[in-house]
Amino acid sequence: MSRTWAVKTEEQHLRRVLPGLVEVHPIAGPRQPQALFDRMDKFTGPRLPGPVTQREKDALDERTERAVASNELVDAFNVYTLQTMLADQAQLPEIAEHVYDELRSFRLQGDPAEQAFPHASVHVVWRREELVRRIKMAGLLVRVEHDAQLAAGDLKGVQDAHAADDLVFSSSESLLRGAMFLDAYFGPLLGALSPAIWGFHTAREIGLVVYSLGRPIAGTKGEAAELLQLLPTTGPCESVRNPHVEPRSCSEAIEWWATRLDRLFGVLTNPAVFTDQEDHYVPIKHIQAVSSAEQLFRRITSLQGAHRDEVAQRVLFFSSLDMLERLVGRDIESYCTLRVAEATLQHLRTEIPSAAAQLLLPPAERAVTALRELQDGFYLARQLGKSEIEVLDHGTVVAQMSLDKAAAAYVKMLRNATHGFGTRKAGQVAYANSLLAHHNGVLPHDLVLLAYLYLLDVLTKPDVLARRLYRQGRVD
Repeated sequence: MSRTWAVKTEEQHLRRVLPGLVEVHPIAGPRQPQALFDRMDKFTGPRLPGPVTQREKDALDERTERAVASNELVDAFNVYTLQTMLADQAQLPEIAEHVYDELRSFRLQGDPAEQAFPHASVHVVWRREELVRRIKMAGLLVRVEHDAQLAAGDLKGVQDAHAADDLVFSSSESLLRGAMFLDAYFGPLLGALSPAIWGFHTAREIGLVVYSLGRPIAGTKGEAAELLQLLPTTGPCESVRNPHVEPRSCSEAIEWWATRLDRLFGVLTNPAVFTDQEDHYVPIKHIQAVSSAEQLFRRITSLQGAHRDEVAQRVLFFSSLDMLERLVGRDIESYCTLRVAEATLQHLRTEIPSAAAQLLLPPAERAVTALRELQDGFYLARQLGKSEIEVLDHGTVVAQMSLDKAAAAYVKMLRNATHGFGTRKAGQVAYANSLLAHHNGVLPHDLVLLAYLYLLDVLTKPDVLARRLYRQGRVD
């Protein structure tokens, strides 16, 4: 006799707007009249691996010695990250306060009287255990579906695996682990001002400790900093000016991002979204959606970190747009149409509070500017004083494309060219050839930030995402 359960999320049952799966707790900073370090041990959880090993102690000593010798910020931040990671729950308040005091003690080069990071802050991003359980449920039920022995009620295989300390319910587990520590989902926020950085994080068992510098600082060096960077790669031709941010901007950006992630996870962990047309839960549909979302966040973070390598950035950019199309349903040509990008940016300006927007929106604005500049690459139209390009097929004009439409089509052609230039689709040959003939091939470096622009858009529209992921009950 089969049984059917009617399942509803806690937030739907209690009619809450926010699921409460992710919370942000400000500990210290310009908006805090009094630091709250003594409260950190109540919701940060123990450190990840257990008692500190000798190897970990040696690693911390090595990093500390390197930081003292080099006097480089990156080495100091590496020490702070490892100190925070290794601290047990009782020690964490003291360690976090030490890092905070250290950040505020840094002085500007050439002016020892002025603080480098007077508006530094500390936040704890905490996730409820229910977030991981909701996602884990999909992997558990997928095994039941694909394990005939278990589906028949025979537990021997599961019991034997457990006794042998082997995997039991781990279907696609490594594709879904970002929700465990939240680091994957905070990557695009921490990399928002790339090539500058404005903060760093440490993963704890139930979330993150985020240290904000209160301002952006250069995240790269002008020359190669590692031997691998001597390989022949192409980077940006111009420097990027760091935007001005108010003292409270970093804290407000963290809080805005965490709140939007909470709503996103409310969609990604709602079983009702991943049902068929008969309202039956389909766990594989659930796994596909959550893993796609996580990969989108990871790829955009990698894109931000590859500032020196525009080829790697573009591949990640194309892949991110493909992932966005899978999640939201809008195709790549729509994403790369200037009218759509400008409307999206305007929508974000109305959705994001002004202080947070000072940190979150500059890369989105750079992306729209780059898309506009992409049209300048159609040098034939510019020279001939035309606002469109002509598509030729064996010398005959068969179509005309506006520069906006042509730019979008050009990006799509380059995405398709990750498999090699040219097309086997007869109806597209003339278009592809004409685009190659009319454009000079120069892509503005910031064009790849369109992926970040549309990620922000997804975060502001959880209801739209829920409808798209449901797909009217389709399963494919």
